[in-house]
Amino acid sequence: MRPSLLSGDRLPARLRDLPEPPEVLYVRGELPRGPCAAIVGTRTPTLEGALFARKLAHDLARAGVAVLSGGAIGIDAEAHRGALSARGSTAVLAPAGFLQPYPAEHARLFARIVRQGGAYASLVPDDCPATRAAFFARNACLVALAHVVVVIQAGYRSGARNAAAAAKRLGRPLLCVPSAPWIPQGQGCLAELRSGALPCERVSDVLDALAAAGQHPVRVPARPRRSRKRRSAETQFVLPFHSHANEGLANDDSQHDAQRVLDAVRRGICHVDALAAQLGLPVARIQRALLTHRLRGVLVADPAGRLVPSNASE
Repeated sequence: MRPSLLSGDRLPARLRDLPEPPEVLYVRGELPRGPCAAIVGTRTPTLEGALFARKLAHDLARAGVAVLSGGAIGIDAEAHRGALSARGSTAVLAPAGFLQPYPAEHARLFARIVRQGGAYASLVPDDCPATRAAFFARNACLVALAHVVVVIQAGYRSGARNAAAAAKRLGRPLLCVPSAPWIPQGQGCLAELRSGALPCERVSDVLDALAAAGQHPVRVPARPRRSRKRRSAETQFVLPFHSHANEGLANDDSQHDAQRVLDAVRRGICHVDALAAQLGLPVARIQRALLTHRLRGVLVADPAGRLVPSNASE
């Protein structure tokens, strides 16, 4: 599939809100036409932040809202996966061409988004890699295409706050997830909330902001009911969203990494930094493996909040 080249009057009208709209947009798939919510955040979220991103995107997609994000590791990827799990619409606004994906490990995720009816859009041709300037231009386009912008976790100085600043410049409603003050990944959200951003604690907060902006999504029809036997098997571990939300994790996660992380947790190593030091893996890959095991019910939180093997997995 070759990308569609959008320029002039073919560019999405909302991009004209930018002081300097892009001249061209390279698009694979179909850009969403209805209400859109941009979900952005840190590349190194807490486990709870990653779970919330996926749940929120899943619930928004089920409500008929298209989920836009930048395809990065962390909050962005979880938002895309949450929308995919609901069979909803999601689009990547990327800093690189489709044949030079950034990050490279998300190539299969991006292909799946296009295959499932979403879109991959960039400001550069297929064979162009990401550049520093491209990230800022991408953020501006992402925000311009959205009807609301949601920041889930962000450091005090971060790309997500760059997107938040663009939202305020363009007059897009800005919502931020409140955070405990001692969590570094939440400092940017707390700063935005002090500056007037709306709090986002549940999907209804985003839907209310969309309604205030004149956007009323049409809910995606529910799937046919499954048999009680199958439903019971799927919900042995109660996820905070539909049990299909962990579908596709294996496509993007290294099974080898996941097994090494699980073995280390069974030996009593629970902290992310300790796991990274012990296994010699980047924190992002440790967090992704932990998220996979948490979603599958292999790891659960003990009363102190530490992740430990579930009784069923021991």
